[in-house]
Amino acid sequence: MMLIIRQSVFVMGLFLAPILNASQLVGQAKLYPEVITYDVYRKGEPVGHYTLRFSDITDDRVAAEIEMELTAKVFVFFNYEYRYQAKEVWQNDRLMQLNVKTVSNKKESSVTAVQKSDVLETVDKKGRVHAYPAELMTTHHWYRQILDQRQVLNSITGNMDEISPESVGSALLDARGETVQLDGYRLGGDLDRTVSWYDRDGRWRALEFKAKDGSDIQVIWNGGQLIKETSLAQNRE
Repeated sequence: MMLIIRQSVFVMGLFLAPILNASQLVGQAKLYPEVITYDVYRKGEPVGHYTLRFSDITDDRVAAEIEMELTAKVFVFFNYEYRYQAKEVWQNDRLMQLNVKTVSNKKESSVTAVQKSDVLETVDKKGRVHAYPAELMTTHHWYRQILDQRQVLNSITGNMDEISPESVGSALLDARGETVQLDGYRLGGDLDRTVSWYDRDGRWRALEFKAKDGSDIQVIWNGGQLIKETSLAQNRE
């Protein structure tokens, strides 16, 4: 009898092992289409797009490519152009490699990171080398697990930021006739001016932050409108 029980437990273990060892970030990536586009707004006006693309998905590995382009008129006659490109590779929920290129009005900067001997070796935008904790996550918002972090790798600067995420309430995403309930979180700390919105399944749906010039930037799931609690209350009055 004991032999039968042991054999049954062993067989169950074979089936459960892939589930118990499954990568959280692979599971997160599978929530999305292969390519997702977000609309970018500045002061409520459309200024560009943000694209998220997944590839190389296995049981424990996923690659994500991120691109953001925007063109905005600043101070009436001055056009501001910005392009951000990044590729990150995750394995067993650890960042194995990150390459970022940013072009801001023709001024280029780059950030790189790679796993080395249980540290994340990073070269920031000023060319300085850092050895950060191996489990550090980036400030790309497609994974909800960022809300469980207290330190993150700022993918634009290449420096480690302190955060303290907290709820800011709920909102609705009205996208092409579909209404989706969202929960918002202010990242806090060094990223206090950043609020990220997720649906109840954990998909990243929208982002709000302040630009260097103080203007409000929104990144919203393609074709969607972010309706926050204040707007809902005004509509009821």
